Amino acid sequence: MFWYIFVFVLYTFFIIVLNLRSLKQVETFADFTTGGHRMGLWVGVFTTVATWVSVASVMGVPGYLYSNGVSAIIGWIAGWFLATAFIPIVAYKVRRPKNPPRTFPEFIHLRYEPFQKRSPLRAIVGLLMSIGYFIFVHLQVVGFGIVFSTITGIQYEIALFGFLFFLLFTSIGGFWSVSVTDSVNTIIIVLGVILGAFAVLYSTGGFVNIYENLATTTAPTFEGGESLPKGLLLSPVGGFGFGALCSIFLSNALGAIVSPHWVTRMMAPKNVKTAILQMMLSVLILTLIFIPLIIIGLGAKMLIPSLPAGQTTDYIMPTVITEFAHPIVGAFTLVALCAAAISTANSMLLHAGTSIYYDLYRNLFPDKDFHDEKGKKQLRYLVLTLGFLAVLSAIKPPVLLAMGFTYVYGAFGAVFFFVVLLGLYTKRMNRLAAYANVIVGLVAFIIAHIVGATNPFLVSLVVSFIAVLLSIIIGKKSPLEAYEPYFEVEVSPSTEKVLNIIRNEGADGSTDILANDSINHEVKA
Repeated sequence: MFWYIFVFVLYTFFIIVLNLRSLKQVETFADFTTGGHRMGLWVGVFTTVATWVSVASVMGVPGYLYSNGVSAIIGWIAGWFLATAFIPIVAYKVRRPKNPPRTFPEFIHLRYEPFQKRSPLRAIVGLLMSIGYFIFVHLQVVGFGIVFSTITGIQYEIALFGFLFFLLFTSIGGFWSVSVTDSVNTIIIVLGVILGAFAVLYSTGGFVNIYENLATTTAPTFEGGESLPKGLLLSPVGGFGFGALCSIFLSNALGAIVSPHWVTRMMAPKNVKTAILQMMLSVLILTLIFIPLIIIGLGAKMLIPSLPAGQTTDYIMPTVITEFAHPIVGAFTLVALCAAAISTANSMLLHAGTSIYYDLYRNLFPDKDFHDEKGKKQLRYLVLTLGFLAVLSAIKPPVLLAMGFTYVYGAFGAVFFFVVLLGLYTKRMNRLAAYANVIVGLVAFIIAHIVGATNPFLVSLVVSFIAVLLSIIIGKKSPLEAYEPYFEVEVSPSTEKVLNIIRNEGADGSTDILANDSINHEVKA
């Protein structure tokens, strides 16, 4: 127990120091939300990796590897790696503007409703984002509670509240706080999972023994449960079935590509080259993390054939590490799990809070007098409040960690896939088509889940694509000001003027001005 506490205290010390140092970077509201669009390459790489590697990765995926075998590699890990490989396609366009949007909903506003001071579409997107990211945060807090309870011996329901300590620092520093501390989080995660994998390999006797156990074991996932069919854990579809596994893969791959937090992260680097390189380099570090996680998840089935009844498979990672790893190794591995939960939760809380404050409140009341200092203060309070609510919601968690992420990624893909990709790569994507993607995609996704469709994501994607195509055909053409920043190096004066108005950056500092563009549009209150 000593080593677990010691390493955790040491980790906490570094997090506090880095958070306090990051405060010097936060001068404006844009600094707080997106780092002022000046994030360097290696800071971007570390924060990308730390955000990708959540409790769904380090606890949820080993849990599914333990219960369903190699099929979990296809459903989650392959899906996430495909998404990481394709995110540069988004980065190439979304970071093209000289002065990018601050948030994903603001990007939607500027791309589809540039002449609306109050953008209904932006408000809808902001609301959906805040709900999705609150669920993400909830899942991270659940994972943190499981691990912190294991480290300290404190009851899970009480251990959850330890998360609020780390949240306090994030709410102070915003984006730069998250990004800077993610460097430590990434190093801890890489070191922790590699050490954990070596501990599992040593305890099992190596890869051959793990493989033979997977091929022959019929031990139930939970004590007293139904025995597994022999060879199930080596089946490409496991216990999921082809349709369900395909749904999981597509949700994690295509949904993640257009998830708002990744689109927003691609706006933060200092230029397009940095945005693309950070994703390419991140793949290399993610490989160093996921290979050990695969070893731990599959090897755990040999070391602990069945979990006690009443536990979920999310507990297999901390359980196998505490029972079979040296205390020093176990300490680093469990702190790595905490780091994964904290890094992702802090990032998602910032997205949820920014969506509510900047894209709902400020969007719906654009004529109010907003100042950077006041905005940062209000957003900090909001992030703290959301974090506290997430802790309360985590006392009785409803779903497994990895599957919870899949549901949200699937929903994001259903409502944002064409809004993002067609919006960035074709000038014909218009306002009506954007509404069609968001509304039809969401409704189709929900109905598909209710009726028990095998692949709700694919159903919603096809239905929304049809709606988008029809809307492009019958809808009005997008004005120049909506798409020009993503297709031209230099934008026209009319586009620049509209962008400044929407972002409350008029020449006289006011927010209630009107502007006429080249085709006689005007920004409407």
